Amino acid sequence: MRACARARMGAEKITTEDALDLLAPSDDALSTEDAIAATQTPADSGPTLSDIEAVEKRMEKLRARERHLLRLDRLFLSRGIHLSLTLPIFALALQLIGRRYAKGSPDWWISSVESGFPDATLSIVAGLLATIILFAWMVSLLVVRALHKTSRKVFLSEGKSFMLRGRPFESLHGYEAINDVTRMAITRVSGVLTIVTFTALAQLAATLEGGLTEGGGVLVGLAIGGTFAAIGFDLLRSGSHHNTVERWGLLEAYEPPLHPSCPNRVFTEILTTWMDPVLRARFDAHIQSLRDGLQPGKDIHSAIEHLLHMRYLEALGELTNRQVRQSMEYYFRLDRVPELFENDWFDEETWTNLFLHIREKCSPFFRLLSRLQHDLSDDLESLRADTLHFDVDMQNVVSGAGHLFAYLHNSGDESRTIVIKIQTPDFQPHESAFTLTLESSSALTGIDAHLPTRSNTTDDVHDILAKMMAHGEMIWQTLLPQHDGEATVTVRLEDTDGNLLGGKVLAVQVRPKLQDRIRQTGGVAAIGAGIFAILYRIVPWVASLAAL
Repeated sequence: MRACARARMGAEKITTEDALDLLAPSDDALSTEDAIAATQTPADSGPTLSDIEAVEKRMEKLRARERHLLRLDRLFLSRGIHLSLTLPIFALALQLIGRRYAKGSPDWWISSVESGFPDATLSIVAGLLATIILFAWMVSLLVVRALHKTSRKVFLSEGKSFMLRGRPFESLHGYEAINDVTRMAITRVSGVLTIVTFTALAQLAATLEGGLTEGGGVLVGLAIGGTFAAIGFDLLRSGSHHNTVERWGLLEAYEPPLHPSCPNRVFTEILTTWMDPVLRARFDAHIQSLRDGLQPGKDIHSAIEHLLHMRYLEALGELTNRQVRQSMEYYFRLDRVPELFENDWFDEETWTNLFLHIREKCSPFFRLLSRLQHDLSDDLESLRADTLHFDVDMQNVVSGAGHLFAYLHNSGDESRTIVIKIQTPDFQPHESAFTLTLESSSALTGIDAHLPTRSNTTDDVHDILAKMMAHGEMIWQTLLPQHDGEATVTVRLEDTDGNLLGGKVLAVQVRPKLQDRIRQTGGVAAIGAGIFAILYRIVPWVASLAAL
């Protein structure tokens, strides 16, 4: 059929104008770009710049709101006046006063108040004031809940922003932990808010009723017991505070789910381990932006490790900012060095708070580092004579998980294979072993016996310390206590045949932090008192109803 049609067309004569009309593009014809766009579905098109900008604008609005709520919280609730603690105490005191004088006001109150206002008994006034304070407590909890909700929305928006940019934010270690912390913070404060709401209503009803009947006594028991229980749950709820306004605001609420056991780049791996997912994602993006600014032949990982070491010394006050900048010119081009110190996220304040947090969490590592720095300054010959330098440290007082750090450095002529065994009956795991191959290091070779603390022309203490950390081996082991009290940890240094080369025994104390202990004890005691107060009134009332 097609052959026949072509034959008939070929037989017909057409004019030149008709041929040109056939070749001319039609008004309904699609361009190449339009045709390609028509074949694409909305699902095939990736996120646009407008989508990312919309998320960023939403985060700015949320952060502005969170900033106001955080300022209000710190001025009046969690800090400053500390209404989150004083309001429930005042409410409870007024409730007890109202119950104490439910049958009659004292003489001084009658002569001073009831003489002019006969209905203004001490019980009613105290009950109404307690109700007002309970409602004020509700308002403060609403502010705290709004703060937690806003922080969570900002955190989720941060994740969406990274995902739109093609970065796997949700796959970062610690995402689920922070996601759970932000969600549970809202749940806990909502639970306390619910208890306070019912307590305030019960207190209002008990005040209006008088509290002298059996039903009124039940209302009084619910009000006083509810206040005790709300105080207890609020104490158990209050712990670490978090926010997204401050760039380091999530650090306090974050506990890393894992960490390297043998970190190679010690500063980098320790800091990134304790960074929350948002800060870690920003840090990774910051590093990626610096890669094209390296000096020829320099490695980005070594450069960042040196940067963190120098910034730590700057935070301690041992180096000035100018000295740190000069040291980074060895790794980065001069025009890119300012980017290391003028970043929107990683400024001086961020680094200071980050190092303060890390020093608190990994204090054994920094003590170990300080001892090594001291040996380089004052006892270099003894350090050089010890061809196999071995040092270990752990918290003296363990609250929660204990972090043990061990450092080895081989300054001998040959490489050595060393086995480190960590043994303890008081922690989990009871025993762990690490087999390390220590290459021969020349970090202590050919240097002067009296190293200067800082020099721009020759080797100094900080330079040799950085070399020793790079050439040595570090072990980081987390130990979980099984009981409170005294505990011991034995660290053995053996060769591959099991021969003992050295060892250290650490004696530590395992106990919770005093603040946490007081909060937990007070919270449980308050909840117990609340349950007792409620049952003290409800049980006789229920028994009387059953007798009927």
